Amino acid sequence: MFNSPQFAKMYFPISTLLLSSFCLFSCSYAFNITNMLNDHKDFSTFNDYLTRTTVADQINKRESLTIFVIDNGGMGSVTGKSLDMVAKILSLHVALEYFDTSKLQHLPTDQPTLMTTLLQANGQATGQQGFLKATIGGNSSGGGVMISSASSSDQSAHVVNSVTSQPYNISVIQISNAIMPNIISPPTAAPTRLPSKSPANSPKSSSPKGLLDSPNAAPGTGTADGSTAASPDAKSSGTSVFSVTYAFVISVVLLSTLSLMRLP
Repeated sequence: MFNSPQFAKMYFPISTLLLSSFCLFSCSYAFNITNMLNDHKDFSTFNDYLTRTTVADQINKRESLTIFVIDNGGMGSVTGKSLDMVAKILSLHVALEYFDTSKLQHLPTDQPTLMTTLLQANGQATGQQGFLKATIGGNSSGGGVMISSASSSDQSAHVVNSVTSQPYNISVIQISNAIMPNIISPPTAAPTRLPSKSPANSPKSSSPKGLLDSPNAAPGTGTADGSTAASPDAKSSGTSVFSVTYAFVISVVLLSTLSLMRLP
């Protein structure tokens, strides 16, 4: 039965599907930085921020990187900042290349080694903001390896020790303090512009209101004292009415006079 062609035809697609699913699962979840740090309670604050800022999700999608972590006692300069700012700081602590402590200690000593970080890959940095540099001989601890921002060396940290790793995929290394260059700061809020008031909402003039304030008023029909001045058309209309009335009265008077004269 197991050697029959029918069994082979049925078994081959199933085994291929299972193997493909296993490979997909293994490739998609090569490591989980949150689970790795759960076993190290001294880094619980750092780990919590990785989750809250979703930087952990970005890390888990990578294949080869180094996380420079800070213990709970060294996170004072990070806590209290906005999550957007914390995300940028943590992204600066993620180098997109595998470094263990041995590799760091054997870096060239004649010049710093530049490291591209997740901050640079996310497109959130300008100039050298998204790069770290490793310098040999800066401190006796951790083999004398110093990690600092490539754009500002005012604040540096020295390598303490290796926390955990999965060789050539992810390395978690403790450093003495957070790297907080002053160039990575919250954007300055633009001055608030007051909305321009529409004519309907604009305050009325303190001057007395004449016909000039009316949308149907003719030009020049408002007076300084607020009274309404007659327009030229109004004047001519009044004159015409007066003339017609006057003529009508004269006609009535004449007709009445003529009628009286004809009486016997």
